Amino acid sequence: MSKKSLKRNIEISIPLKCLIGLILSSFIGILSTLSVSFVFSYLLSNSETITDYVFVYLIFSVIIGSLVCGFIGSSFLPFKGIVSGLMSSVPYTILVFLIIFIFTKGSLNSYSFLLPVFIIISSVIGGITKANLKRRK
Repeated sequence: MSKKSLKRNIEISIPLKCLIGLILSSFIGILSTLSVSFVFSYLLSNSETITDYVFVYLIFSVIIGSLVCGFIGSSFLPFKGIVSGLMSSVPYTILVFLIIFIFTKGSLNSYSFLLPVFIIISSVIGGITKANLKRRK
């Protein structure tokens, strides 16, 4: 009987562990996106010309954040590589769209619909990178 109850506890705890891993990796990705965005906003505030490159900096910071999100998500999730990158990109994409929707007061442009493509590709690259790293002993 102890083996059956042990298996039942493992089956219950794995989805909870996956959910916590997804949420934690998404928040770490958002924090890294915000930190890169703050660095770029500081650099832009000190420059004299602030024109067309703001969206490029936003895309770059989102790509860095989703790369970190896929990397961290691959270490928390039992899946490795592409699957963990895809799974961790879903809540991250929802959070990024929510933040963009709040800051733009409900108006999304055509560039914001390119963000999921960049997020998914870089998150998968982060997951594959984490899965292919060799552990040091």
